[in-house]
Amino acid sequence: MAGKQATPMDALDIASFLDDHGTGVLALAKDSDAYAIPVSYTFDEDDEAIYFRMGFAPGSQKQKYLDDTDHLSFVVYADTDDGWKSVVVEGTAETLGTDSLDAAIVEAMQGLDIPYYQVHERPATDVQFRIVRVQPTRMSGIVEGESQRKRTPAGNVEDGSR
Repeated sequence: MAGKQATPMDALDIASFLDDHGTGVLALAKDSDAYAIPVSYTFDEDDEAIYFRMGFAPGSQKQKYLDDTDHLSFVVYADTDDGWKSVVVEGTAETLGTDSLDAAIVEAMQGLDIPYYQVHERPATDVQFRIVRVQPTRMSGIVEGESQRKRTPAGNVEDGSR
């Protein structure tokens, strides 16, 4: 049985999807090397920008890639009852000082669900936190066609194609 074709999201669907979620994968590049990391974010519909609060330890690889990336990609995706949905944001990044943020952005950043744990064998005091804004140059979203997956009573997903 043939399913429906995947359909693109319009600008309102993209904004709603970004607003409803809080994590994604940020892809950076330095020369011919790629670097991707999971991040928490907040989306501001007023300026159509995405904000990250990122921690950088001394000698951070993440900082080096962020500094050397001219054009980045950010992907947010979710498995929904309607099938997979995803939004790809392409754009440029800028590190901001907290004094340049308006109150609504600061409040949204404080509400991010960011787990606090020690990632490296360094004291947490060595980590500097900065706000990074992605100004999108392109945003696209898609909803997959009719899914062959079924949910079990426990809520797990079974792939009907096997």
